[in-house]
Amino acid sequence: MSHEGDRRDEPQQPGRSDGWSVPGDGWSAPGSGTPQGPTPGYGAPQGPPPGYGGPQGAPPGYGAPPGPPPPGYGGPQGPPPGHGPAPYGQPQPQSGQPLKPGLVPLRPLGLGDILNGAFALIRNHPATTLGLAFVVIAISATLSTLLSNGFLTEYERSLEQLMSGQISPEDPVMPVSGDSILLMMLGTAVNYLAVTLLTALLTSVVGMAVLGHKHTVSQVWTAVRSRLWSILGLSVLQYLIHFALAMVMVVLVLSGALVGAFLAATGSQALGALIALASVLLGLLGGLALFAWIGIRIYLAMPIVVLERLGPGRALARSWRLTQGNWWRMLGIVALTMLIVLGVSLILMLALGALAGLPMILAGGDWGLTAANTLGVVAEALTYSITAPFLAAVTTLLYIDLRMRREGLDLRLHWIAQQGVPVGPEIYRPEQHA
Repeated sequence: MSHEGDRRDEPQQPGRSDGWSVPGDGWSAPGSGTPQGPTPGYGAPQGPPPGYGGPQGAPPGYGAPPGPPPPGYGGPQGPPPGHGPAPYGQPQPQSGQPLKPGLVPLRPLGLGDILNGAFALIRNHPATTLGLAFVVIAISATLSTLLSNGFLTEYERSLEQLMSGQISPEDPVMPVSGDSILLMMLGTAVNYLAVTLLTALLTSVVGMAVLGHKHTVSQVWTAVRSRLWSILGLSVLQYLIHFALAMVMVVLVLSGALVGAFLAATGSQALGALIALASVLLGLLGGLALFAWIGIRIYLAMPIVVLERLGPGRALARSWRLTQGNWWRMLGIVALTMLIVLGVSLILMLALGALAGLPMILAGGDWGLTAANTLGVVAEALTYSITAPFLAAVTTLLYIDLRMRREGLDLRLHWIAQQGVPVGPEIYRPEQHA
């Protein structure tokens, strides 16, 4: 696959836009030290570095410094005059070889690059991946368990009464109260929002780890906190879109079943049953195809909200444009990633779930139930602390890969990596979206 062939001829201008400030402190390239007189937020120096803001005579679109292109893109051996060696203690790459200051080489990525980069994120950044994910999921799982405890208790009591004959299956009384159902739904919402927030935090980690930057949890939070409302808005929009697509699938399946039932009642039962089965299968397949098509087209909205600083609606539209022409490739990578995550989750949940059930077997009663719930929360947090960073890394690297292919983002990142310039997430913000 050609790396240059599928790039669009869309000029880009790197550098931060007027009026956009970078919050927080401390985004600095390893080995570059703290620059004198940094602007608050990621240690960025006053004003853009020479050539970064697009000097006169620079090639249009990427703000590259005047003169020959950087190594790895057809330039001569060694860096251009005044640009210095490759940062982070890495050797200067040979001609035709892109830099790899962080998770992945700075060129359009293959499947192996994306998966290796996702594993490298967990291996090289354990505190801001495994540790952060465990804390966020542990808190949300604890709250969700407490909110759902009333529903589970009432439901268990109703089952015991049903088995003992105190109530009959025809009893119109609901086995649980409306309040407990609402609390359980609130617990589910807490879990959903916690996973959304965790994904946003990990997206920021991945975006900067591509350039070799390591972060503290406070730096990650500083980079994301100004985007909280946009992140929550996007999560609500995506949930509504997925819910609507699920309802379309249900309607298609039920319509096919009703058509078959009508034909069976008015004509041949065998023919009606055959038509009903075919209609249900076609409706199910059609609904799944529609769900997959739209789901993949909006799949990159979260990295866009976090790194490009767009609102929810514009992020969905941007993801739709960015994924155009790459649907099949993205579907394959996302499907493979989901299979890996599902396999790891099943193994961990089976192993940890067996341990969580021991207190009920050994002790029973309220103490055993409390201990089992506690171990269940720990098992859920451990599982998500491994799978969530991997999934977020693949999603963000897919976004970066498409921007490399379509917009030449690799040229900008390559030049910044050569300079060792301390930067923040603003490097991913195209000027036309400012």
